Amino acid sequence: MVRRLPFVILTFMAALLLVPSLALAQEATPVGGMGTVVASALTNPRGITWGPDGAMYVALAGSGGSTAATEQAPTSQILGPFMGGSTGAVARIDGGCPVAVVTGLPSTVDAMGEVLGAEDVAFLNGDMYVAADGGGPVHGNPDSPAGIFKADGNGGFTLVADLSQWLRDNPVATQPPDYDPDADGYRMVADDAAGVLWVLEPNSGGLLTVAPDGTVKRVADLSDGHPVPSAIAMGSDGNLYIGNLTAVPFANGAAKVIMVTPDGTVSDVWTGLTTVTGLAQGSDGSWYALELSTDNLDAPPFLNFGSGKIVKMTGPDSSEDVVTGLMLPIDLQIGTDGAFYVSMPAIGANNGEGAIMRYGMGGSDSSTPMAMDCTPVEETLSPAASPVASPAV
Repeated sequence: MVRRLPFVILTFMAALLLVPSLALAQEATPVGGMGTVVASALTNPRGITWGPDGAMYVALAGSGGSTAATEQAPTSQILGPFMGGSTGAVARIDGGCPVAVVTGLPSTVDAMGEVLGAEDVAFLNGDMYVAADGGGPVHGNPDSPAGIFKADGNGGFTLVADLSQWLRDNPVATQPPDYDPDADGYRMVADDAAGVLWVLEPNSGGLLTVAPDGTVKRVADLSDGHPVPSAIAMGSDGNLYIGNLTAVPFANGAAKVIMVTPDGTVSDVWTGLTTVTGLAQGSDGSWYALELSTDNLDAPPFLNFGSGKIVKMTGPDSSEDVVTGLMLPIDLQIGTDGAFYVSMPAIGANNGEGAIMRYGMGGSDSSTPMAMDCTPVEETLSPAASPVASPAV
């Protein structure tokens, strides 16, 4: 999870916020050609999925708010103060622009503008669920916890699982030095056959199942070594595949993908990766990983901006580049058209500068860009921000 960055990295990133994120996204250099912008004006876009209606949906972390935290935790000393609000949302993409379908979800912003909020969206047996980790008292949202929410179909939602309280009641074996009890419920994947959502605990390090009735179970404790699990996908074999970000300083090649069976058995399947934020399996069974930043530095700011990648697994400890030059990419999905869809940037889209890019399986994309003149979802903006249309593409 990106929010494990130390304060010094965020200081460096402050300059990044001055650069239009959509323009940065278009500067990617795929191995086989350029990509296409398929959605713009997104306020900190995170997880992408497609609904039963065939439309694309994206979780928007929002922009935090103005309510101060009412509880302190180790993470508060590193990244605080946190300021909470209800700017998290889910949007349907219509003609390349976001249309709100759920608003008012918890969101929080830290001292340098990094945001936690609605992080993923999934459909379980036709119902929409949202994972949001911007809630809880540490994040300035004492009355709205981090957790799993179910959309009500009218723009609102109901709380299914209060993961802020659940983590306090069920700590992992090895608590991280930057412990955040409200950073629970990040990426998730729906398992229609089992009737549950598989949910990641990024800061504490765990894999949960959450049932529609609110029952929560930790299937695997992954906390040893603070791996920061940050990507999840269900394989065609019915097992869960999890990629990790790793903690600072994000050593090159230190990240990996593990396989977790439904009974909690854990094994390594792909090593030698760096800062994994997305995973996807192609129709031919091939695995792809999204890397936030590569060729990282040993000293602050650690990250190498504009070096994100999509890579293909070529062996248990090897990979090949498919798309390079991405600016802090945060989620990867493969659409029904067989193309890659990437949301970005992970940090710096607090006023709707985020985008979703499309790349063909070979890295190139010959599709025609949409003509977009989009405005961010107003409810995702902080009171100080005003909607500004994104440039036409």
